[in-house]
Amino acid sequence: MIELIHINEYVYLKNVDIYLSEGLNVITGETGTGKSLILDVIGSFLDYQNIRSETFSADMVVNLRIDFNELGIKKGQHVFSVERKNKRLFYKIDGRLVNREQVQNILSSLITIHKQNSHMKLLDRDFILEILDEVAGNSKILENYQKLYDEYQQVVRIIATTDKATESKKLEELKERVDEIVNANLSEDEEQELEEKYKRALNMQTLVQNYSIASQQLEEIEYAIRRVYSLIEDKYHDLLDNAMESIAELNNRIGKELAKIEDINLEEVENRLWVYKKLRRKYGPTTEDVLTNLKKWSEEIRIIEKTVEILENAEKERQRLENELRDLALQISEKRKDAARKIIKAISEHLKDLNMNARIDFSFYEKTMLRNGIDEVELVGSTLSDGPLYPLRKIASGGELSRLMLALELSMASTDVLVYDEIDAGIGGVTAVKLAQKLSELSKKHQVIVVTHLPQIALKASKHLSLRRMGDTGQVVELDEKGRMEEIERMLGGKEVIEIIGDLSNAKEK
Repeated sequence: MIELIHINEYVYLKNVDIYLSEGLNVITGETGTGKSLILDVIGSFLDYQNIRSETFSADMVVNLRIDFNELGIKKGQHVFSVERKNKRLFYKIDGRLVNREQVQNILSSLITIHKQNSHMKLLDRDFILEILDEVAGNSKILENYQKLYDEYQQVVRIIATTDKATESKKLEELKERVDEIVNANLSEDEEQELEEKYKRALNMQTLVQNYSIASQQLEEIEYAIRRVYSLIEDKYHDLLDNAMESIAELNNRIGKELAKIEDINLEEVENRLWVYKKLRRKYGPTTEDVLTNLKKWSEEIRIIEKTVEILENAEKERQRLENELRDLALQISEKRKDAARKIIKAISEHLKDLNMNARIDFSFYEKTMLRNGIDEVELVGSTLSDGPLYPLRKIASGGELSRLMLALELSMASTDVLVYDEIDAGIGGVTAVKLAQKLSELSKKHQVIVVTHLPQIALKASKHLSLRRMGDTGQVVELDEKGRMEEIERMLGGKEVIEIIGDLSNAKEK
């Protein structure tokens, strides 16, 4: 249940605490005070988004009956927060930032909001199907049907728009490209290593050439010095010996440096880099682009192969899918019809209690197979005891649609918290008394929150809250017994109206 709503700021409601109880919580106030603002706040935590202000911040304390293990939320009391900043809504659970879907997944299983003018949905055939599927428990079978329907539509589309010869040619071209890239075994890391190795190889090639020339020239110098020995006196031979030793040492060091140089096959590196260059030119401009295209073309091949396979057995596949869809559609339709009978039985009982003598039924027509099945359904009815039933869109008034929607909502009450925004639209008199009794009965099993103008409903409240506005400031007051009587007196039209009613009653007794 919802235990507390704290509105930090919303329109003219600022720093407002609204404590709710089990049973029937009634919110009343003068027309124009903005009673529905409170429901806007509740709705901001669900998929009912109707925020009317750029500045908005609120907290809601909720007591959960069950664990939500997949979200890490245990049963018990939790604080849900929402704040609007830069035209975006941000959500928290117990101070921890979460996304909107997580909040909605939790609270939509707990709270249902019935909005103003929701009775107009009764004229929406898609809404009728949603109701029937919900009661029938069709979610799983409908999910399977829709998955199969999408496959069927793909086959139909392929048959209508695809030429097998064209697809086969395209497939062959793509496979040639992919094979060429796959066989090349490209890698951005390898390309970088090859480029670095190529630079080193070029430097080493120059170094080897220089060392080789130097070694050759040293040999020539050594040969020349040997010739000098015979041309000069012995006393100078020591100097020649020193020169020969230096030449030999230098030659030895050059040999060691040449031994250290990495043995890189320059031709092999150049050939491998050429492979990269060629494929970049054909499928690039970069190696990253080539590898991206490889992934893309591989997926295209998978899709085209499936398409060609479908084309080879297209008509047979289409017929198979159509037969399976037909079987599932008939199962869904039967379950919807069973659900319709249950709903009509419950609605009829509620309508009698709401002083509406009418015959109501769901009219089923078979249509072309679509994504939601083969059923075209609408509500039909009549206020006469016999005769044909006509579509409600042609015969029902706004008040009758309101009572019918109310009967439907009462029949389908399922969540712990039920929120009604001016459920009394188009209702008064004895029907209002019946409605108040219905809501009171409903509040024994659910927490019910109602925005209303009807004193009949206010009289049944477990907790009565009054929204009051003073200029640019609003406040929500929890009424005691005296305050309730004063508010209900106002709702009836004031003391003068009550006196008139009293006078009429006295005159009738005389």
